[in-house]
Amino acid sequence: MQDVIFFDQRPRPDRDQTPRERRYYVWTVGCQMNISDSERLEAALQGVGYSPAARPEEASFIVLNSCSVRASAEERILGKLGELVRVKRAHPDTKVVLWGCMVGPNNRSIFAEQLPMVDHFVSPSAVDEVVALAPNPVYTLDEPALPVRDWRHPPVSVHVPIQYGCNMTCSYCVIPLRRGRERSRPLAEIVEEVRRIVARGAKEITLLGQIVDSWGHDLPGRPELADLLEAVDPIPGLLRLRFLTSHPAWMTDRLIETVARLPRCQPEINLPVQAGSDRVLKLMRRGYTVARYKALIAKIRAAIPHISLTTDIIVGHPGETEDDFRQTMELCAEIGFDKVHIAAFSARPGTRAAEQEQDPALAVPPEVKEERRRRLEQLQEQIATERMARFLGQTVEVLVEGESKGKWRGRTPGNRLVFFSHPADLTGQLVPVRITVTSPWSLQGVPQLDQ
Repeated sequence: MQDVIFFDQRPRPDRDQTPRERRYYVWTVGCQMNISDSERLEAALQGVGYSPAARPEEASFIVLNSCSVRASAEERILGKLGELVRVKRAHPDTKVVLWGCMVGPNNRSIFAEQLPMVDHFVSPSAVDEVVALAPNPVYTLDEPALPVRDWRHPPVSVHVPIQYGCNMTCSYCVIPLRRGRERSRPLAEIVEEVRRIVARGAKEITLLGQIVDSWGHDLPGRPELADLLEAVDPIPGLLRLRFLTSHPAWMTDRLIETVARLPRCQPEINLPVQAGSDRVLKLMRRGYTVARYKALIAKIRAAIPHISLTTDIIVGHPGETEDDFRQTMELCAEIGFDKVHIAAFSARPGTRAAEQEQDPALAVPPEVKEERRRRLEQLQEQIATERMARFLGQTVEVLVEGESKGKWRGRTPGNRLVFFSHPADLTGQLVPVRITVTSPWSLQGVPQLDQ
C-alpha cells in the first residue's frame, strides 16, 4: 500500500536529482481550459512524487494536452508526437498519453491508428485518469489537486474550471463532439476550491466554462452563475473575480445586475458574437440575431458603464459573402469592442460547417478568408487605439502579476495590460498607476504610491 501524506509536506526533489522514472513532461496546446487542466495535472503528478522534466527525453511519463478547435492546433500536436518516436526508441519504457480535445468521450480518438507511439488516449479534463497512468508514483493524493503547478511561487491569477463540455450545436464547433455534454461542478465544491487557492496566495480568480453563463442548469435546484458569483465574491483575501466564456443566450438580466453590484466582480465580459450578419448567424446556429445582440450590449453598458467588452469572430464561414463580412465590420465599428479574437474558419471533421465547406457554392477560398481576417484586424487595431487612448493621463488600479522585461506587468479592472517601473517587488498588490503611454494592446505608466 502506498504512503499517504499531506500534499504541502511532500518533498519536492530538485529536478537534476530526481531519477528519470519519476519525471514527467507535459506539453499543452489550446485554450485556457486546457492550460488549467494541465496545471492541475502537474500539481497532481508532483503530489504523487514526480518532478517536471525540461525535455521529453528526460521523462518516463509524457502527456500531450491537445486542442481541436483549429487544424493548426492538431498539426502542432501531431508534429510533437512525431518527435517522440525518437524518445520511445531510446527509452522503450516511456509512457506517452494523448489527452484533450483530440480524444473524444470514452477515450476514443479518430487519430488512434495514425499514432502507434501513443500508449493511452484520455478524454479532456480527466485529470485523475491521466494520473492513474503514471507508472512510478510514490504517494497517493490526500485531496484533489488545485489548478496550480508550483505553490512555492503562488500565481496572482488562477483559472478555475466550473463546467465541462457543451450542449450547443454551433455549426463550426467540434467541442461538443470531443468534450461531451455540459457537466457543471457543484457550487460548494467550487467555493471550497477557490477558498483553498486564495488561502495559498492567489488574488484573482477567473471561473472557466465552455458556456460559463449556463453553469448550474444541470445541477439540483438549477442554480445560476449569479448564485456562484455571490458565493465566491466574499471569500477572504480575494481581490478580483472574473468569468469566461459567455454566450448571449445565457446572459441574463440577473447576471448583469450581479456583476454590476458585487465589489470583486470586474467590469469585463467576453461575449462572442462570431458574425455581424443574421444570415451567417443562422448558418452558424448561434440562436440569436444581430439586433438581439446589440440590445444585450446596450443593456450591459447601461448597467456597467465602464465595462470592457471583448468578443470572438470567425471570418470565412461557409456561405459568408462579401456583404455578410461588411456587416461584421460595421457591427465592430458600431459597438467598439475593447478586444476582438479573430479566426479564419477552419473546417473540423464531424461538424455541419465541415460538410458545408465541401459545397463549392458555399466554401470561401483560403485567400479570401485571410484577406478578410487582415481587414478586420486592421479595423480592430484602429478601434483599440482609440479606446485605449482614453486612459492617457488617468490613474488606474493595477493588480501586479509579475515582472516582464525589466518592468512590472499587471492588469486594470477591465483586464487591460499595464507596464510600469518600480524598485520594489509589487507582485500581488493593487497599485495606482498614472498612464503616460497608450497603444492598441497595452498601457504604460508611473505608479502613484507616494500620494
